[in-house]
Amino acid sequence: MPKLKKRPIKGKKSKKGLKIFLVLFVLVFLTVLLYQAVSILNKALIESKTVWVSGEMEWGSAGNGPGQFQEPCAVATDSQGNFYVSEFSGHRVQKFDPNGAPLLSIGKQGKDDGEFNQPSGLFVDAEGDLYVCDTFNHRIQEFDKDGNLLKAWSHSFFGPRSIAGNGQGRLYVSDTGNHQIQVFDTDGHFLAQWGGFGTATGKFREPVGLALDPQGNVYVADSDNLRIQKFDPNGKFLAAFRIPTWRGKNDELPYLAFGQGFLYATNASQNAVLQLDPNGKITAIFRRKNDKAGFTGAAGVALDGESHLYVVERGSGKVARFTIPAATAPE
Repeated sequence: MPKLKKRPIKGKKSKKGLKIFLVLFVLVFLTVLLYQAVSILNKALIESKTVWVSGEMEWGSAGNGPGQFQEPCAVATDSQGNFYVSEFSGHRVQKFDPNGAPLLSIGKQGKDDGEFNQPSGLFVDAEGDLYVCDTFNHRIQEFDKDGNLLKAWSHSFFGPRSIAGNGQGRLYVSDTGNHQIQVFDTDGHFLAQWGGFGTATGKFREPVGLALDPQGNVYVADSDNLRIQKFDPNGKFLAAFRIPTWRGKNDELPYLAFGQGFLYATNASQNAVLQLDPNGKITAIFRRKNDKAGFTGAAGVALDGESHLYVVERGSGKVARFTIPAATAPE
């Protein structure tokens, strides 16, 4: 006689499906609770560390004339107190005197030397030469203080976003699209690189800003890993600091600056500038006084020699300057 096939028992199948549903429901519920808890903790952190500051001066309005901006991105200062601002959509860099009067406009949209395709990060060396991350021409361009082109170079870049020098012949570039840091001498000769895509220490996901401390250590805004990583001058990993108020590359364009013993990082999603000690502890969160919007879409950040902090407000198309409060300065 042919063997009879056993039919599955509907009751057991239904119970198994119910268990899976309940497990998934509990996981979703716990995820929501965790997200809410993190949001509450972050809000408490922001409220406890917020220092309201008054913007002493601000510059800019929409447009392409002198002193106007089209999506300002990064800012840098020189030893004379002048400052430079890159325009991501304006495809140029403007130079201003310490009072904000326009001095120079460098570049226009294009691929030729001296032209830009969405410039971003800036660095001014001790001689007053300006280095510009010509982001989507995938190169670095160097100009003298009068805006004359000195040189341009590339090394398999895919979207360089930030550049800084150590004053001893080394330039560090965050190569965002390749998720790495590249190192050059001041003539543009390649020296080294480190990083690569990943979440492990020493790896990056969308690195943007970088800054150097007086010892030459390199701080990198590892934006999509929601952290800042610290390396020695040769790229040896030293530490990683999680930034709980960052939300990732779609909401942040974090630039860094180091001065007076502190690291400064912009936090666009909070319209704020974070002040951190060298160990990554958030010591203050600067926001505009009497302005609930704070620093609208904070992007580039830079210090001068007089305790002034310059902040690019990408969202409002302006650049603001304020004095770092004495209460947050090192003793």
